[in-house]
Amino acid sequence: MKTLRILVLAALSAVSLHAAAQRAPVPVMNFENIPVSAAASADKVKQAIQSAATARQWEVREEAPGRMVATLHVRGKHTVVTDILYSPTSFSLKYRDSVNMKYSPGADGRGMIHPFYNRWVEDLKEAIRANINRS
Repeated sequence: MKTLRILVLAALSAVSLHAAAQRAPVPVMNFENIPVSAAASADKVKQAIQSAATARQWEVREEAPGRMVATLHVRGKHTVVTDILYSPTSFSLKYRDSVNMKYSPGADGRGMIHPFYNRWVEDLKEAIRANINRS
């Protein structure tokens, strides 16, 4: 009887741990018009973005002057794509696309996504800011 109780409790614990690992989607965070130090040039901002992204395993490509696209592949199962707009005075990170991140468009025009997306993009934003301030 005691063994059965332990097995049932272990099974319930395993199910609840799996449920906890399944994070509920949250609103997509876009970071718009993050100010850049007054001494920056567009080229300096571009270099800071490329350096920060590469250091965090993001792939970056320039789509047009002042516009880049950053892609992050995680564990071969998840992909996130972010538009990066930049100028000598500011930069922005905006959701573009994702694979296997539970994205759904929201009724208010703001999408919902796995919370790790927001964490990864915020980490990239902070790395870019740090790179700009270092230069």
